[in-house]
Amino acid sequence: MEDLHMPAKKRIETRSNTRNHVFNLVFQLEFFDIEEKNEILNKYYEILEAEIALETRKDDAFVPLEINKKIIEKQFLGIIDNLDEINEKIKQNSQGWDIERIDKVDLAILRLAIYEMLFDDVPVKVAINEAIELSKEYSSEKSYRFINAVLGKI
Repeated sequence: MEDLHMPAKKRIETRSNTRNHVFNLVFQLEFFDIEEKNEILNKYYEILEAEIALETRKDDAFVPLEINKKIIEKQFLGIIDNLDEINEKIKQNSQGWDIERIDKVDLAILRLAIYEMLFDDVPVKVAINEAIELSKEYSSEKSYRFINAVLGKI
């Protein structure tokens, strides 16, 4: 018999969910100064907490996913620390495209994937596949081809 007074088990986010958070943070770099990285992180966490509070009020049975701040911060700050090298890889492998002309969503996806491929423990095939999935969810219909082509050259 289930004890109604026992707290619900925490559900841990998947790596894909965590990657989604990092993508959102990297996308925000296009609109804020990189020096505001801690403020960007703090504001992002505040927004997540507010969303959880709203969901909890709407649904007593709602159990939020426990986000992995350690991975989010490692990747977000790692991308910032290696941004020049990551941008150089994008320039070298996106023939005919100035980095300023690349769609901001696609640029954030590329930056995250290249970081994972070069500076993190994510297998190359996984990083490319996840980047394609992000592009299918957040970008234009054909962006995944561009992203796949750029990442395939790295």
